[in-house]
Amino acid sequence: MADNTTLNPGTGGDVIASDDIGGIKFQRVKPAWGVDGSAVDTSETSPLPVAAYGELIEAIEAMRFAVQSLTRSIGQMMPDTAARMRVNIEAGTLPTVTTVGTVSTVTTMATLTNQTQIGGLAATEQIPSLMRLGADSLRRNISVT
Repeated sequence: MADNTTLNPGTGGDVIASDDIGGIKFQRVKPAWGVDGSAVDTSETSPLPVAAYGELIEAIEAMRFAVQSLTRSIGQMMPDTAARMRVNIEAGTLPTVTTVGTVSTVTTMATLTNQTQIGGLAATEQIPSLMRLGADSLRRNISVT
């Protein structure tokens, strides 16, 4: 909490804002900025302007590119370049195998062969689509300055 301190008491000195910390009074200062002869108080809506130069700009850009590349790869599936199909089967979505009968519980699936559809789409079109997606992901990470 700010305390007020009178400068030159008894002579009508100015009153300044101060803060008592451990018995020592520190002057409270509110930064202001602007052209010579005017001052704009620093606030949430009018923050203190900051200029960044050289290596700071390069470091910020490097961090921005790193974060951007991390967020781009989240949730993307990359294709198997040998054109093998990889399928994740999550609990609760296991298919019924009609040639064997109805399977009530599958705890481990070693091999899945002859799958013709994935999500209602032809499985043969999935690999080329995923390869194009991977190429587009790579292309987005290339920047020319």
